[in-house]
Amino acid sequence: MSSQDQPVSGLGVDDTPTPSQLEYMAFQGHSERVHSIFRRFRPADRARYASRYVLSQVVRGGVARLRSTSREAVAIIREEIEFLEQVVALFVAHCRNEGTFPRELFLSLLEWSRLLLDEVRLADALDYCDLALDLGAKSFPDLYPQFLLHKANVQSAMGQVAEAHATLRGLYERMDLVSDRNLVSRLTLELARTSLLTGQVCFFKRLLFDGLKAFYKSLDDRRRILELVRRTYRRSARVLLSGDTGAWDKLVYLVHWICLGLPARIVGRRLRRPLERGLLAGVYLGQYTRKGRRGADRPPPRPAARAEEARLLVTRAMGGLGDLLMLTPGLHALRVKNPRATIHLAVPRRFFPLFQGNDDVELVDIHSELDPTGYDRWFNLTDCPAARTESLTAPRVRRNRIEIFARALGTRGPALWRMDRRPRYFVSDGERAERDRFFASRGLLGESVIGVQLRSDETYRDYPHMPALVQALARSQVVLLFDSRPIPGYDFPNTLKVDGLGLRQAAALASGCRALVAPDSSFVHLAAALGLPAVGLFGPTDGAVRTSDYPRVRFVDVRRDLRCVPCWRNEEIPCALTGLRQSVCLGEIGPLTVAAAVADLIGKTRFDRSAAAGGARVH
Repeated sequence: MSSQDQPVSGLGVDDTPTPSQLEYMAFQGHSERVHSIFRRFRPADRARYASRYVLSQVVRGGVARLRSTSREAVAIIREEIEFLEQVVALFVAHCRNEGTFPRELFLSLLEWSRLLLDEVRLADALDYCDLALDLGAKSFPDLYPQFLLHKANVQSAMGQVAEAHATLRGLYERMDLVSDRNLVSRLTLELARTSLLTGQVCFFKRLLFDGLKAFYKSLDDRRRILELVRRTYRRSARVLLSGDTGAWDKLVYLVHWICLGLPARIVGRRLRRPLERGLLAGVYLGQYTRKGRRGADRPPPRPAARAEEARLLVTRAMGGLGDLLMLTPGLHALRVKNPRATIHLAVPRRFFPLFQGNDDVELVDIHSELDPTGYDRWFNLTDCPAARTESLTAPRVRRNRIEIFARALGTRGPALWRMDRRPRYFVSDGERAERDRFFASRGLLGESVIGVQLRSDETYRDYPHMPALVQALARSQVVLLFDSRPIPGYDFPNTLKVDGLGLRQAAALASGCRALVAPDSSFVHLAAALGLPAVGLFGPTDGAVRTSDYPRVRFVDVRRDLRCVPCWRNEEIPCALTGLRQSVCLGEIGPLTVAAAVADLIGKTRFDRSAAAGGARVH
């Protein structure tokens, strides 16, 4: 056992986990256990155990403990809050030292700031909320709106109603930064309240009708908004007869009143449920069909705008790299359909290198000052159409994201069938020269080189037997290991680490490989863009769907043995078989099975298929 993986001094070796053991407990989500163990460490020893999983689970366990503690236990509450303050400070310092700010940090800051609000430590709650925004909460479009909503709640509690309204209004005007539609109702209700308190009655009324038109699943929130409309006009008849209410607003209100507002004794219990479901279905279709998108998503065309003057905007506030590569065929089809239009793609600046050399779009930083209503048409892909389609159809997902994105950008019918579905990525001449120099300096020119992406950005897609797979591949060819972080271990013959490279450098080196191997992540789609053979490792997601447009990409999974494959879960949902974060289906794929698939793909036959472990099948 190395010194780095030993229990801290002063505690018994038998009852204290090593850093790697505590990391495993935290990774699997045992927050109460991790919190209890971490509390026993001396402050000087805590940094040795610091990681995003450990510290986030300590905060989660501590917050849960505080919420379950009797309010009379003042000493216990004070001691726990002091401890959590130290943990949060350690978490922030650890992330700053590492130079990365993961999702777990922002989840912890949000939980901690909410607790401080409950404890009426308003100034502290506001400080931690501002800290999260300063550290880059905008990088997570599902969390960023929650921080702004929480910040507005704190400001309101402090009596800063005008500031709270400005916070909420800024978010409302930038819905291209909001990925979770279920936050719309909360935003509408909070903004409606601050609008009244700041004397903006006309905006308040406009907001209520827009809140009924927007899609979200909370029927209780719809009833609250419906009741606010009724009270504002005093009775429903006045809503329908009012001269300041448009015909479409009256119809939307009437449908909501019939489905949600009629007394139960009139509607009856048997009829109420179908009415509620029908209402949600109607609002969904009104939002997301081509002819029924809400006004903010489809501003009215300017009268003077001709085809060559049209300005189109596509917004997506998040990645990942694989999704953005799958978006490029749809963007190209949009360009073919509108050859003279100006097409702006608004994404975070860190993704700009992915589109270098792509003349289909002009890039805009989505976090800059941006007014979507100033365009002739706005395609808001932050409200992700692929996530909606997959959640509605899982586990029987049939459409891949290339098709879903293309449809969301208006490509349908024959144009959809004819479109080029290969992702678009361009390696420049200078990058090819640098790649060739890299290969020549290491004696790799003419060698069979296999590129391996070691991990995905989401841990539930990671392949747990990657070291064994790399070792098997390195027996017969040179293996390049790709990762954005330093790569520990993997010190095998015929193995080279190319870690910490930028996107462009890594993609250029990958373009010189004979084949690529990756979990369900960006290299699967990069291989298709570069025209390279590849083997993808799949489990929770469906390789048949993900790679259906990639003739040179094979996928491996164990659906023959585990019928729950694919389950289409995500990072927040544990495996249904084990209750843990790790995907057991990926663990059942034998490394030799994958190595045999690679050998077949590049035309080799030296691998013995009968030696392949596990029940994985190559497709």
